[in-house]
Amino acid sequence: MQARALETLLKISQVQSFSIAAELQNMTLSALSMQMKALETELGAELFDRSFRPPRLTPLGQQVADRSANIINGVHSLHDLCKSGVGMTGVFQIGFIQSASARILPNFVTQARENEPRAVFRYSSNLSEDLTQSVEQGRLDAAIVTRVEGAASGLRADLIASEPMALALPAKASRMTAKERVQALPFIQFRPSTGIGRLIAASLTEADTLPENTLVLDSIEACMECVKQGVGYTVLPLPDVHRYADARVCVEDRALGGLTRDLVMLTRKDTQSRRWQGKLLSLMLAAVDGPPKTS
Repeated sequence: MQARALETLLKISQVQSFSIAAELQNMTLSALSMQMKALETELGAELFDRSFRPPRLTPLGQQVADRSANIINGVHSLHDLCKSGVGMTGVFQIGFIQSASARILPNFVTQARENEPRAVFRYSSNLSEDLTQSVEQGRLDAAIVTRVEGAASGLRADLIASEPMALALPAKASRMTAKERVQALPFIQFRPSTGIGRLIAASLTEADTLPENTLVLDSIEACMECVKQGVGYTVLPLPDVHRYADARVCVEDRALGGLTRDLVMLTRKDTQSRRWQGKLLSLMLAAVDGPPKTS
């Protein structure tokens, strides 16, 4: 059944005239009449009482016309949904690492609601390696992770933020030398298998003074809480340190020789993803504090 025929039926119902409806539908009167006869044949029902001139809608015909309005609106909605260049449409599964979900996700939700109202976004949080695998396997459309060289070689990685890594230590240890610090306090290591963890492990390997004792935790908040309680010291992205630090924490953001953590948006390199990658990236950049970063 063609929506065009239902549109004509609805128009006849509204103007109560075959000739006016034909003019409004840009059809000849004979073409309109044939279209209505074809619709009656397809439905197996008499929609018009042709004992009148011009024909009148039967009670059933009026009911069909009334219900056609919802069908026509639905068809128009589908056409609008599928138009190119109207923004993101459909359901998108987006993953965030823990720190990004805490700092970027709230802004992203606001940006998405205002700028891409046709899109539905569903969110999850996990570790970088798990999120990367989920994008590769198609369980996620995109993920915000820490860049690790070679970890996502088959995916597209767009830079959304580059953040300095910082040393966070108890205030009581602020006057200690590096050697005194590693002898007196354990190093609180965020999970080494994560993207951040690998960066931290690499920085420790290159440092002149390696920690003598290490405490491994799987939560940034837990790492910072241990620092605040004087348990030990840690290395984390500066925005995360600032998020949890208070007067009990001394922050040194220049102690690691310019070490940075890059946050990237991972997507697949396929035709479907290319249709919306740029729009999603724009939303992510707008959600990140500070000026947009480009890859």
